Amino acid sequence: MTHTSGFKLLLPLAFFGYAGFANVTLFLSDVDRPDVAGFFQGAFTKEVDTLYRANLPHREPAVGWIGAARYVLLNEGRSGVVAGDEGWLFTSEETRTFDPDAASVAEALQWIAEVDTLLTAMGSTLIVVPVPKKLAITDPDALHDAIDTHAWTMEALAAADIATVDITEVLARLDQPYFRTDTHWTAEGAAAAAEAVAASGHVPLGTTAFNRQDIQQVTFTGDLVSFVTSDTLAPAVGLPQEIVTPYLANPVDTGGTGAVLDLFGSSGPAPAVLVGTSYSANPNWSFVEALKLSLGHDILNYAQEGRGPIVPMRDFLEQVDQDAPPPFVIWEFPVRFLSDPALMDTTTPDSEGGNA
Repeated sequence: MTHTSGFKLLLPLAFFGYAGFANVTLFLSDVDRPDVAGFFQGAFTKEVDTLYRANLPHREPAVGWIGAARYVLLNEGRSGVVAGDEGWLFTSEETRTFDPDAASVAEALQWIAEVDTLLTAMGSTLIVVPVPKKLAITDPDALHDAIDTHAWTMEALAAADIATVDITEVLARLDQPYFRTDTHWTAEGAAAAAEAVAASGHVPLGTTAFNRQDIQQVTFTGDLVSFVTSDTLAPAVGLPQEIVTPYLANPVDTGGTGAVLDLFGSSGPAPAVLVGTSYSANPNWSFVEALKLSLGHDILNYAQEGRGPIVPMRDFLEQVDQDAPPPFVIWEFPVRFLSDPALMDTTTPDSEGGNA
């Protein structure tokens, strides 16, 4: 028997041993126990669940310690995360099998094309920025995709005559384009993506000058750590907190000496809007600010956190003024969502989105 196999047997034994101890402690304590009569009224299961959630001793510490042990000994986390080397964590969404022939993929591409047609009819130009998988950029050898989802997406959108920006190369050049323990790109990764949008030529550059103003440094626990262990134990097992310095892009004050107007004029609609996921919505990554600096004009941000790429675009289309649409719509779209068979369920108003 290998050491790994032994550890895999040891962890469940330790867990069940603790479970026996915890149950004895729980039922010897002074708590309200489930009413057996509830068994016949369909409430017994709910009462048992409530009892354990509210009163099980050491529940949170036990989950954290077991998760920490599993990570240290086996380099594994709970369902939802994939552990890489040297403290890198990845969402398991990135390892879902991508089937380009799936009905959901065809439906997604059709909807993107319909969005492009609708915006074109309004007088707007759609530019899609597919965000590559974190695993594909930081550890491509570990990603055993039969199909390169990002390359396939770029080709499919090009075939539909939809403007795109390929940001894979600029991200790959960075030392750390994504956070180790978080799903998202770093401020450096976001800035590189913004520079690629500007260099693509899809959005004419404006002439408004912006100054970068760094704001208070933010220290946070990556969103993937919760799939491994507790915030408290994470640093002890090699998963330290992340650090980012967000910033603002402030228009240069010319002191009333004849400021140069934005390329699109100051009285019309906003030159461009940004639609997307938490890669764009979370101010810590400063993506919208990076776009202002790189493009040279203001950007209105319609991105949303935790709802995937479809819902924010759906919501934007419902509220855009069709008589005065923005000239350009930049749509940040993580390609990993294309492997989600439920992606297009989010086109209905009462649906929920993904976790980006």
